[in-house]
Amino acid sequence: MPRSLVIGVNGQDGSYLAEALLKRGHEVIGCGRGDASRYVKPTAAFTYEKLDLRDLESLSALLNRWEPDTAFHFAAVHGAAGFEYEALWRDMMTVNVLSLHVLLEHARLKAPVMRVLYAGSMKIYPPPLIGRIDETTPARATCLYGIGKMASRDLIFQYRAKHSVAATNLVLFNHESIRRSPAFFLPTVAKTIHSAKSDPSFRSSLKTLDFWIDWSAAEEVMDIVVDVAERCNLAEVILASGKTWYGRSAIEELFARHDLDFRAHIVEMLPRSDPGPEFHVDIGCLIKATGRRPKQQLGEMVDQMIEAIAGHTLAAGRH
Repeated sequence: MPRSLVIGVNGQDGSYLAEALLKRGHEVIGCGRGDASRYVKPTAAFTYEKLDLRDLESLSALLNRWEPDTAFHFAAVHGAAGFEYEALWRDMMTVNVLSLHVLLEHARLKAPVMRVLYAGSMKIYPPPLIGRIDETTPARATCLYGIGKMASRDLIFQYRAKHSVAATNLVLFNHESIRRSPAFFLPTVAKTIHSAKSDPSFRSSLKTLDFWIDWSAAEEVMDIVVDVAERCNLAEVILASGKTWYGRSAIEELFARHDLDFRAHIVEMLPRSDPGPEFHVDIGCLIKATGRRPKQQLGEMVDQMIEAIAGHTLAAGRH
């Protein structure tokens, strides 16, 4: 039975990833800051380890104790649009970058066949994104979060080239689910639709709807991550849907699915503006490597969020 370490198992991505690995017969060691696993249910194949990634020595000890075949680094200091990283710079660099270095050093010195997969970010590409985006697109970070992700990307490339470590940078575009923080865009939209169906006066504020974006379903993307780990050893793979949405059109369609007019329920904080040229993510590398691409439609994904919100609301009302 292959043994996989999932760092960040209490987050959206880490929890779905752990569940996907368990379904495929992996033994999973899940690490998180909390006292217990938030989403992944205890089984004989799943062990939860409480771990603060700022304690790099504890991470090293955990690697020595469990000796995983594959390590998935999916923990991060991360926030929604507008999040200020300046005050958390040291913590962010420790969690997002230095802990990855611990994994790479462990692979170099003690586990030369261990796979390392890192949750990178589209933030390595400077905005605005224009035209075709693929693994050959020049990367240059323009925000603190992106700077950390660029440093991790460079570490992976260095350890592959100099030490033959089997590490992969996963460039993740927007992927959402009900497990995403409510502060993010689509969870806010789902909550607004759910509330507006029973309260016609309900409104939410969003910064703007004038943008281009590639959206995928997090659960499906994490299942594909397992395929990347099992089927290829590439330096970098982009994970995206390959479909670009104009934000305003997407929101109009999502509300219309529930016979609602978004203009009655969404307050835009910024004046309407030109979103600029459209971009398109080329996921040919992902398809070639795994034979898969994200297929879940945006409307289906948001409807699942709305159903989950309704279920939580109903359950809360019973207590």
